[in-house]
Amino acid sequence: MGSRGILQIFSPKSFGLLNARFPGRSAPIGVAVPGVATVGACHCIITNQSPISRHLFTPATTSTTAAAASGSGPSRLQRPSPSSRCSTLQSTRSFYTSNILHKSDYYSTLGVTKNASPKEIKKAYYQLAKKYHPDTNKDDPNAGKKFQEVSEAYEVLSDETKRREYDTYGQTSEQMGRAGGGPGPGAGPQGFSQNWQFRSTIDPEELFRKIFGDGGFQTGFDDYSDSKFGFGGAQEVMMNLTFAQAARGVNKDIDVNVVDTCPKCTGSRCEPGTKPGKCQYCNGTGMETISTGPFVMRSTCRYCQGTRMYIKYPCLECGGKGQTVQRKRVTVPVPAGIEDGQTVRMNVGSKEIFITFRVEKSRYFRRDGADVHTDANISLSQAILGGTIRVQGVYEDQTIQITPGTSSHTRITLTGKGLKRVNSYGSGNHYVHLKIQIPTKLTPKQKALIQAYAELEDDTPGQIMGVTFKTDGGKVCYAEPQELTDIVREALKDRKPLPTSSAEEPAATPKTKEEEEAAKTRSSN
Repeated sequence: MGSRGILQIFSPKSFGLLNARFPGRSAPIGVAVPGVATVGACHCIITNQSPISRHLFTPATTSTTAAAASGSGPSRLQRPSPSSRCSTLQSTRSFYTSNILHKSDYYSTLGVTKNASPKEIKKAYYQLAKKYHPDTNKDDPNAGKKFQEVSEAYEVLSDETKRREYDTYGQTSEQMGRAGGGPGPGAGPQGFSQNWQFRSTIDPEELFRKIFGDGGFQTGFDDYSDSKFGFGGAQEVMMNLTFAQAARGVNKDIDVNVVDTCPKCTGSRCEPGTKPGKCQYCNGTGMETISTGPFVMRSTCRYCQGTRMYIKYPCLECGGKGQTVQRKRVTVPVPAGIEDGQTVRMNVGSKEIFITFRVEKSRYFRRDGADVHTDANISLSQAILGGTIRVQGVYEDQTIQITPGTSSHTRITLTGKGLKRVNSYGSGNHYVHLKIQIPTKLTPKQKALIQAYAELEDDTPGQIMGVTFKTDGGKVCYAEPQELTDIVREALKDRKPLPTSSAEEPAATPKTKEEEEAAKTRSSN
């Protein structure tokens, strides 16, 4: 409520016109005593405190000055001249003002946003009505008041026209009409409205039964019937996949709760063998007229819900709703290359569900989108001399060529050998990271060979364990096994080329007579 100002006025027995002035605004007020007047954004309630005595003024000449809703205190009366007074007794009346625009936020009352859909508003009302319904809160003295506030908010926000007016002006046309100073719906006996704050035109209980039927909370909120399989159809399903299943694709079966046509009545909502008839309450129009005192409101028929048909024998399986929650086994075609956390939409029955995939991590592959990374070990001799290795691929094994002198952590790219792309064409790449596997245990022969190689190695950074430098700048190994190292060292010394075998010797050319005679002479000497 706004501030209240007390004003003593003098008015004739007949209707007169008062010119009331408020700070910043002025408006004429039609006065009927006792009654209510409206000035700008404030309303005034005039009460007759002294019904016996009245003081008469000339109509349309009386002026009053009242305090605004800011609470500036009692108002003063500009009394008319003595010549215009009549010799009647003075009547004292009270003049009250309050701000009619000070209203509760209906969106906050229901706990929804201004962009909420009609279904969200209805769902919020259902939850709050169930919470504050007097039948479920018999111990709470404020439950009835809260239930009425929730019903009032829903009545405005559920009606498209009222909601648009409320969003634009902060009140509906009915509220503004009842706040006026002239005769109209809700007006008092003297022509002025006595109901200054909006109230629902129907009883909250009537509104609740209109929406949810005579069954109250038992009718449920959704347009389908619950069953032994649950209270609602699945909207999102989680599916676990291995890395191989996600990479190659798979058809996987899952069991989900879906909302589908009732198998008993096949969607007719009637018991088999019966048919719906014309609604007797609305005479097949789908609309009904609700009267509350002087108010008349037409709304959707609460018995047929606007369908214009009345079902005398509703289906016992679906409760006359035509749909039930059913447990079904669904085959989900998982596309190849699906990633962890991706969601696909799939129609199941008359509804659609969203399937989110959870892909198990692989111990061998590291995924980066459509690309995969793997590690491959190669030996020391392969890194030095080169060679080939066989690695496991996403869809098939791959052969990799190792070039001589390959260092550790060298990355080899296998183009187009990665995972298939789900949202585009082609496949990713397979990156193989090479790692040189250094032997930790050596046989004596292997160690002797490595030591002999260390003596011949050039540009060694630092020092090698078991190997020392000689005075001539060379290196010599002094670690065990010395005998094997000496043998290898001896074998690696510079020597003349070994003689070839007789089989490998070229055939001798025939000698001439002079060469034969010279050879005989040398042999005789």
